[in-house]
Amino acid sequence: MSTSKLPPHSVIDNLRMLSVDKAIPLQASLELTNRCNERCTHCYIDHFRDDPQRILSKEDWFLIIQKLRDAGTLYLVLMGGEAMLNPFFWDILAYANDLHLHVSMITNGLKIQTQNVAKRLKETGLHVVTVSLYSLDELIHDEMTAVMGSHVKTMHAIELLLEQGIEVTINCLLTRQNIETHFDLIEWCIGKNLQIKEDVTVTPKLSGDLSPVNLRATQQQLRWYFGEKARRWPKSTPRPIMESPEDYVCNVAKGKCAVTAYGELLGCIDVRESFGSLLTEDFSTIWNSPIALKWRNLKLKDIKGINILSGCGHFCEHCFGMAIHESDTPLTLTEGSKVLASVKEAVYQSSFNEQGDARDS
Repeated sequence: MSTSKLPPHSVIDNLRMLSVDKAIPLQASLELTNRCNERCTHCYIDHFRDDPQRILSKEDWFLIIQKLRDAGTLYLVLMGGEAMLNPFFWDILAYANDLHLHVSMITNGLKIQTQNVAKRLKETGLHVVTVSLYSLDELIHDEMTAVMGSHVKTMHAIELLLEQGIEVTINCLLTRQNIETHFDLIEWCIGKNLQIKEDVTVTPKLSGDLSPVNLRATQQQLRWYFGEKARRWPKSTPRPIMESPEDYVCNVAKGKCAVTAYGELLGCIDVRESFGSLLTEDFSTIWNSPIALKWRNLKLKDIKGINILSGCGHFCEHCFGMAIHESDTPLTLTEGSKVLASVKEAVYQSSFNEQGDARDS
């Protein structure tokens, strides 16, 4: 079947698979700044400020974006900190749009409080906005952001973006603080026809400070959450991942990359070992450097403590970045990964047994 006859989603899927196979950075995430106007208790950033000696100019960002475009990047994600706090945010967005990149942004929405700002985002070429919203409960959201009144502003930003016809996705990290209110948020998103991205993985800070880990949902909460979600929406039931020891663990340094607020190229936003500076070095050289190849070539068989034939192996989603910050090595399963795998396996087995009982009755 020729590519021209494939439905659009198949073309995109094929493009993504090709980018992984050929190590073409189809998607790049840009940390435009470390600054933020919230103080989320779970955030991996240690200090919400930029080193004044290392702040990039507008021209620096243009150079980086051009190098990414030349390397094959089509999707650009602007993030922070809070991306809109970068003094050159609008110039960067316009430049990326001029290069015909598909630009999205991750934001808390606090800088999107007027129709003029939302309209300007639309006119400057922003395609998708992912808004961090942690609960419909105002007190819970504000407690997690450590900024009173942030919930009201975030909700207002969402409405302004929708009025402009900008695609909005909700991003929600689940912790022990908000997981028990999450189904209200899901139902709200369904009612507004919004996609929602959820994650239960709370990571340590970049410095290795493990305090955010204490905010992880408890095993009991996770068991309840995944079980209830499977009951409400059976297609969301965790499924075993059938993989070979020779399979790659993830997409790090293959089909995606990231750039820090100081122009350092990373394999992904979670793996913080720099491949080199895009301000002074050729992209291809550092993208194919020994450091990059080290990350790119890691396989499941390299992970200590994972058994491909066991439940953990079938349900475990290993993150190199989380592992290296939690245990000083990317190749060791974290306790969080083990707990999550055991919960998903239990929910899957329970669902499987219930289906068997239903067939027998």
